[in-house]
Amino acid sequence: MYASDQSKTASQICLGRVGSLLPLALFILIVIALFVLLASGTARAQDEAQAAAGPPYNIALFTSTRTEECYSRGYVEAIRKLTGEEQARINAYGGIRGRPVSLHFFDDFLEETKTISNMRSALALPNLLAVIGLSSSTRGKALFEAMSPELRASNVPFLTDVSVNGIFKDLPNVFSTRPSQEEERAPIVTHFLAQMGFQRVAFVVRDDAVYNKALVDAVSSALGPDRITADHRVLLKGDTLDPSDLEAIAEDLKVKQPDLILVAVGSAQTEPLINKIRDAGVTPAIFMIGSLDRLSSATRDTYPNAMYELASDDLPEVYNERMRRVATQAAPGAWIFEGQKNPTAPGWADGSCKEEAERSFRDPFEHANLRAINSGSKFADMVALVSSAARAAGPDADLPTRHLSIVRALTTTYATGRGAYRGRFQNWSFDPQTRVASRPPLILILPQGLGRKQLAPVQFVRVRNGEFRRIETFYVDVDMIRAHRVDENERSFFAEFYLSMHATDTASIDKIDFTNAYLDPRTNGRQITIEELHGGGSSDAFPATMKVYKVNGRFLFQPDLETYPFDTQRFAIEIQPKSDDAQFIVQPPPLDLRDHTVASDDWNVEDQYVGIDEDYVPIVNAYTHEPSAVPFYKASYVWMMKREVTDYFLRVVVPLAFILIVAYVSIFIPQSHFEAIITIQVTALLSAVALYLSLPQLDSDTATLSDRIFLFDYMLVSLMIVISIMRINNRVASRRWLSRSLEFIHIGAIPALVVGIAYYVHTMTSVPPA
Repeated sequence: MYASDQSKTASQICLGRVGSLLPLALFILIVIALFVLLASGTARAQDEAQAAAGPPYNIALFTSTRTEECYSRGYVEAIRKLTGEEQARINAYGGIRGRPVSLHFFDDFLEETKTISNMRSALALPNLLAVIGLSSSTRGKALFEAMSPELRASNVPFLTDVSVNGIFKDLPNVFSTRPSQEEERAPIVTHFLAQMGFQRVAFVVRDDAVYNKALVDAVSSALGPDRITADHRVLLKGDTLDPSDLEAIAEDLKVKQPDLILVAVGSAQTEPLINKIRDAGVTPAIFMIGSLDRLSSATRDTYPNAMYELASDDLPEVYNERMRRVATQAAPGAWIFEGQKNPTAPGWADGSCKEEAERSFRDPFEHANLRAINSGSKFADMVALVSSAARAAGPDADLPTRHLSIVRALTTTYATGRGAYRGRFQNWSFDPQTRVASRPPLILILPQGLGRKQLAPVQFVRVRNGEFRRIETFYVDVDMIRAHRVDENERSFFAEFYLSMHATDTASIDKIDFTNAYLDPRTNGRQITIEELHGGGSSDAFPATMKVYKVNGRFLFQPDLETYPFDTQRFAIEIQPKSDDAQFIVQPPPLDLRDHTVASDDWNVEDQYVGIDEDYVPIVNAYTHEPSAVPFYKASYVWMMKREVTDYFLRVVVPLAFILIVAYVSIFIPQSHFEAIITIQVTALLSAVALYLSLPQLDSDTATLSDRIFLFDYMLVSLMIVISIMRINNRVASRRWLSRSLEFIHIGAIPALVVGIAYYVHTMTSVPPA
């Protein structure tokens, strides 16, 4: 009998516990069911919307992997990452009229036959919106010779990256994102040679390189036979120039003594040529079609004359400002593409590849990695451009109409002088006649003995009528002395700095507009004062070739307060030409020569750089309705500053910690003194609220990290209050397991939550903002 009663009592206890859990379990099941229904309903709605709109639009992207290199250049990796991010962004905003965008990658591995087969596979894709890529003019020529009829019949927009527009001039749906050798690069070289006074020009060019040959032929035609002293066309013997050809070239140039040699034999073959002519006593200026960085330091530093090259993206001592802002929003490692080991390279088998030492930290803005980023950013902007142009066709447009909309946008809306597509990384406009990107390259100079490249004194930009206009290079440094009185609500700060520039007849601070200087609403003028310390010329204190000014003023900035007060902000001095008649581009000194000392209240300098951006002024004639776009360069001297948080720790973190500690310790008071426990915890909650209200309030569009810290504190103290009340409730107290669970949450889980929020704060503050 006793055993039976005991068993019955145990059963009743178990049934009682299960009965007490039934409401909670039922509530949890209902919540889960609601979430499942909501998720399935959302997914079903998305599927139905997509099914109603139609299948995805496909975009084909052509890449080229170099399998022979020991370490990857990172171009393909950057293209895949950045285009993938752009695809996700486009689809998150509804794709193209409700239909998503799908990317398909085709790699030709530098093989012409593979390029052709890839194009046939791409054209076979259903709903093909556009094709993007192909950077080799040689493979491009083979492709167009083999498939011009199919490409023309498809009407699919093809945005190549080839630099010779003559090979696709008969295909109205083919464009190039690279400046044309014939229409952009050659005229700039010709204008530059004329401006610099080079009268006797010699050519040395590979006759089998399509892009080099096209440029030199265009320059030769523009100069005329009277200014050309020699024209040597060579072929490679294996992987190098024939030594007998080098000998003959050196002897001929020794006799003819040109002022400048235009060398277009490939970056790897230029150095043997330079060394051979220098040994022969011929040392004219060198204009290299390629990168001067491929020359050894011994050749660059000892050659007794200036060297020049053309550049579009990778400029010395300056960064693409938009790209830099985007890249700094993520952890630095996320933007490292170059330098990954290529285990399939043949050099690892024959021993020619050597292991490189691993580095604990890599700068994503290193020269080689920047090239990969520039390549990926170009593809990403083109994915966005074709998607935007296709979307403009309207909601009910069919695929051929969207193809036509893209072509029309590239030849009208984004035509040179009429408008530009403002991409995530840069602006894009196209010449409607040649269908190539209108991005005149800049000219770099390696002055004799300087050891560093910089922008040449003379540059050129294309104006509305298609002609090239000369602009100046201003060699400018901004030395920040003090940045103070930062006001996040007004989005402004005060700055005091020296501005120095190389003294020329045209360079003057009067031609510079400080675009982010604070505009005083009372006077409608900039709140800056400029004091001239030295106007150039002979001086005991200042260099004769320098102009020096001292500038004080109030400047605007765009604070990102998401991680306030553990934030890093971007403070910039932005300059651009005051007038279209006096345009210029800025060249700063090397970063390691600039002054890194800045006095600032409550801020510490983390980094500094100079960013450059090509912008434009959009204009529409109200009478003729004709749009125009006036391009210009602007520069930003940027200091990345981290806020000093000592004051915040003393005024906020420490008091909040004590408030939490007091509220937490109160749970160990015997429950018979419940009123004392609740009084302490409610007082702690009100103290945290009062502390928050006593802080300066920031005008932020999002909750700051400080706001989230306070909300977390409110949540914890409120949780303590709720648990304290539940633990003295008779129904809870009578269930020992439930009381023990609440006690565990009270004593163990709350400290764990505090550790979790501390880790969250550390994670948020370790990612540098834009």
